[in-house]
Amino acid sequence: MGYGYRRLVLAFLLVLLGLMGGCASGPDLRVGIAPNYPPLAFMQNGVLAGIEPDLAQQLARQTGRSIRYEVIPFDRLIPALQAGQIDLIMAGMSITAERQGQVSFADSYLKVGQMLLIREKDIKRFPRALFDQSSGVKIGVERGSTGEQYALKTFAWGGVTHFDTTEAGVRALEQGSIDCFVHDAPTVWRFSADLATQHQGLVGLFEPLTDEPLAWAVRKNDPALLAQLNQELARMRREGRLQEILGKWIKTQVLVGRTE
Repeated sequence: MGYGYRRLVLAFLLVLLGLMGGCASGPDLRVGIAPNYPPLAFMQNGVLAGIEPDLAQQLARQTGRSIRYEVIPFDRLIPALQAGQIDLIMAGMSITAERQGQVSFADSYLKVGQMLLIREKDIKRFPRALFDQSSGVKIGVERGSTGEQYALKTFAWGGVTHFDTTEAGVRALEQGSIDCFVHDAPTVWRFSADLATQHQGLVGLFEPLTDEPLAWAVRKNDPALLAQLNQELARMRREGRLQEILGKWIKTQVLVGRTE
């Protein structure tokens, strides 16, 4: 084998290796998730389930990158992202002005709004009683949620009770220690209208009190990942994958927005 031929073979191998490297899918995506928010993210028979895990797996299929979940309490997700422990947050996180100062949000994949969960016997009182300062309405919220932020800002004059979980708030509502529970549309739907998880005697008022987009979050200094996420999310919409996943977990969607 001549020297020139060996050089040609070596050059061909280098080109081939370069092409293979160019097709590499890249490192694992470390996804921060808080699985205590059905139907967005929760544990089902010991396995992560819900909208966010399904979207993460679809993202993996489209990008060729493996997903590595990091289960982190919701209030620790942003610090973990900023510290470089994870690459992105997929946990049903609402876009707020405060959070936008800390992270970069991808395009929203779902809009939800805060709504009221009440006892069926009180349906004639609400929502009017909620805005009547003389009514003495006792409002329940989940600690750290955007529902809590909304209630504290809007009903500063009222009695707001904070709960560590949605389940604790719902129990308090059923037992009569609060008059209503403020949370987002998927949660209110789950406890009042989903046949598999509804609580008898509770009803949801499906008139949004707020307009909240949910989105994934990345570090401020990671524009390349942000652009990739937006590109893949647009593809999910275009191919109908996003609508398919949302429809699987939320049978009825409430459109949030103002009409002129």
